[in-house]
Order: sequence, then structure tokens, then C-alpha cells
Amino acid sequence: MDLVAFLKERNKAALYFYENASKPFFETVSAIENRADPFVPVYSEDPEPPYLEEWMAARNGINAVGLAVASMLSSSVQLFLEEWVSRLERHGGEYDRKHKKGWFNAYLKILEDVGVNIDDCPASIEKIEQLVLARNRAQHPANLTEIGVRHSDSDLEKYPNPYFISEDERKLLESRDLKSSWWLRPKVDLDHEKIEMLISEIESFCSWLDDEYWNARRV
Repeated sequence: MDLVAFLKERNKAALYFYENASKPFFETVSAIENRADPFVPVYSEDPEPPYLEEWMAARNGINAVGLAVASMLSSSVQLFLEEWVSRLERHGGEYDRKHKKGWFNAYLKILEDVGVNIDDCPASIEKIEQLVLARNRAQHPANLTEIGVRHSDSDLEKYPNPYFISEDERKLLESRDLKSSWWLRPKVDLDHEKIEMLISEIESFCSWLDDEYWNARRV
């Protein structure tokens, strides 16, 4: 079975979903910001920007689609690794998928055990791990009081300059005292550019790992 081919099909579907599911939200944001129909402002003495509620709802929609795609891509990586290890086990051996730091680190430990040198990987393992962490935050939000999710203390301790934040929050990150309030922690944010980058990194990682299979099988 061509594992990489199936992985690429899943990634293609995830990108298609993002581009089409987020489209109406982007159109709403654009119309409001450009004062286009049906969001042409009328005279008001209210200091609040016109259509702010609709703008925020659309931005939340874009973010929700990005988090859904994070879950799709993270699942693709996990399914690929599960099948990769299962193929090894069919030729003898048994490997533990549990790790105190989560399933991704469990698989990295398996790779180490079978002689795969992860330092030789051409892909960014850090970005892939941050994807898994982002997916975990999306699936287990910490606060009822806001839509969207923020990076956890433990995530920020490991990755103090996280990849999955907006550029506006990145500029503010260095000036924040993250320990003072949870709402100062940056939100998890995946946009089209980051998703395309992730897909490239995932496919690079899995293609490399597929090539390493025969060496690992000899261990």
C-alpha cells in the first residue's frame, strides 16, 4: 500500500475544505472592511465601528475552519505513523504507542528504537509537533467565555515563539506578561499560508520516513 499517496489525498482534501469552507467568511470580512454591499454603513453617532458583530463572527468562522483543518492534518500524521509502525510489527516486534508527552512523542521514540535518526529528517519536526499541540488545544478548549483557543502555558514554555499565531499577536508577544492573565496568551491561528506550509512539511516528513522503512525493518 502506498502510504504517502493516501496521505497526500487526505491533505488535498483538508486544503480543499479550508479554501471552500472559509470563503464566505472571508467575503464577509472583505465586504465590511471595504464598506461594500450589503455592509454599506449608514450614519450613526455610535462610536462602535459599523457591523463589528458581523465582522467578529466572520473572523471567528475563519479561525474555526483553520482549527478543523489542524485536526484533519494531525489525524493524517497519526494515521500514517500508525500504519508505518503496524507494517513493522507484521514482521515481528511490538511497540508502545503511549508516552507521557503524547502520541507524537511516542512515535518519535519508536523511530529512535528502530534506528531511524530523526535529525536526518528534512522536514521541521517542531512545526509538526506544534500542529499536534494546536489540534489538542482545539479539541480541549480551556475557557467557556471566548470562542477560539489560546496556547497553553506548557506549549508556550516549549515554544515561546509559536508558529500558529497571527502576525498581529506575534508583534505583541514580546511585550506581554503571559503569566499575569490567561487572556494575554496568544490565540491558536492557522491561515492559508500556514496550512500550505504544514502540508509541505508533513509530506516531506512522511516521504522521508517511507524511504526509511526498509532500514528500520532490518533492525
